[in-house]
Amino acid sequence: MAAPVGRDTLPEHWAYGVCEDGRVFFINDETRATTWLHPRSAEPVNSGHMIRSDLPPGWEEGFTDDGASFFIK
Repeated sequence: MAAPVGRDTLPEHWAYGVCEDGRVFFINDETRATTWLHPRSAEPVNSGHMIRSDLPPGWEEGFTDDGASFFIK
């Protein structure tokens, strides 16, 4: 995983979003370009969270750095 994702880790004019599968995408607000790679590290980032259809509404699954799953409401 690249450096922690946060507005302070992104270059000016960049923002990010998270897909339901936990993948993070990046958006250049000036050019409207998008990418799966962090603009500074050029590496893909996973948030460590996943929204699963078999969980009750409002719940999602997360994963520790060691790969253990846990649930978040």
